[in-house]
Amino acid sequence: MQFIGFFRELTDGNAGVYKNGIPSPGSGVNYPSAEVSQYLRSGYPVLDVMEVTTDKIGGSFRVPGGSSVLTDGSHVWRLDLASYVQYHCIQLPQEFLDFMRDHSYRIPGVKQETLVEISVAVNRELNFRTDPAAGPQVKRDR
Repeated sequence: MQFIGFFRELTDGNAGVYKNGIPSPGSGVNYPSAEVSQYLRSGYPVLDVMEVTTDKIGGSFRVPGGSSVLTDGSHVWRLDLASYVQYHCIQLPQEFLDFMRDHSYRIPGVKQETLVEISVAVNRELNFRTDPAAGPQVKRDR
């Protein structure tokens, strides 16, 4: 699982995945921004956060739940990454762009068990406490 778009300007320094700064807008970018931003908005939600984030580059947008996390089963990203792509065409890792293109800019199917595992891993990586009793439960025969 690869973390994409967790830029240090988007946090108060509470998690190690926020390592790199926001890339310069449009610097050498060559991808279909409409398709990429739609892909990013279509991911499976694995962490919902109730807040509004604001564009750190130029104040062009606000995103309700912007720091919520989505996945395609291989990568995870913040919801507001779609707006950074849409408004600023920021650079994304080539491997991630290739993955999206190889899937025709459609989120691939992911098993529920995998999504639960990703959700737990994301919560752990972002230093959120998880409740093992929360979420889907497996029925056990008595």
